[in-house]
Amino acid sequence: MEIDFEFRKERKLGEIVQDFINLLRLVLRHFFQTIFKLAVIPLCCMLVLIYYGTTRINLSTTQDFSESLDIIGIAISAFFGLMLVSMVFFGLAIEYFILLKNNRNTDFSSRDVWQSFVQHLSKYLTFLVVAIVAMFILIIPIAVAMLILAFIPLVGSFAMGILGTFVGVWFFCAFLLYREDYVDAGGSLQKTFSMLRKKMIDYSVSSYVVSFVFQVLLMMLSLMPTLILGIIAYNTIGFDNTFFDSIFGRMLVSFGATLIVLLYIVYYMFSVLVYGIIYETIKEIEYGENIYEKIDRLGGPANEL
Repeated sequence: MEIDFEFRKERKLGEIVQDFINLLRLVLRHFFQTIFKLAVIPLCCMLVLIYYGTTRINLSTTQDFSESLDIIGIAISAFFGLMLVSMVFFGLAIEYFILLKNNRNTDFSSRDVWQSFVQHLSKYLTFLVVAIVAMFILIIPIAVAMLILAFIPLVGSFAMGILGTFVGVWFFCAFLLYREDYVDAGGSLQKTFSMLRKKMIDYSVSSYVVSFVFQVLLMMLSLMPTLILGIIAYNTIGFDNTFFDSIFGRMLVSFGATLIVLLYIVYYMFSVLVYGIIYETIKEIEYGENIYEKIDRLGGPANEL
């Protein structure tokens, strides 16, 4: 299906938020269908891992040191598994966005997204190393800035969120510049910062507004299933020492935790769309590539002029 959306144009703060809503409305169904097919197997693996973790929990007896280490090991494994799944699906969402803007339609499938991700996996791994090194350098100034903002009444927490969002936008746009061969990995962060700094507040605030709205929506979406599962568990098993001894209790916890993982992944994948719009905006300001498309529309192909 052809989509009527202009990716390459300059945008102000309000236009970024509005264009995100417009793009989401156009691709929401296809986005979910495409990504969910890829998410089934990882989510099933997370479900099994969480279920196995619940089998190691026993509230009726005092656990010894070795049992506590087992639970800690499972928790660490689940954490790193969640981080790995999140990074993979963040990459898949990036490839979805690139296919969407290059094709200007939704005539591609989950297989196309996966193949594109695998094809450029080396770039993801290379930039991951660059990002880790950069974060080791930036962690102290960012932490100091966060600490100062934390002591500012009322607006301090929002300023912290905006600063954190800017770092996310910065690294995202740097990777896409590298992914699309505009710069090399080593110079991507410096180049991107110079492109972002002129409208740093606009880009950060617009991203933060969208992220904040999604956080509220996801909190509301996760609250209702949690309450329903809690009521079912309380009326059928009860929250006593034998809760994790029953298969039904472990399954309730496993399904609930997996649902939260799914919502967590969806939140970060949707952030790709708003970050992608910002990326196209700064790229248009820097390189002005949209001028050739406008020439094509007005006077025919550019090479015929």
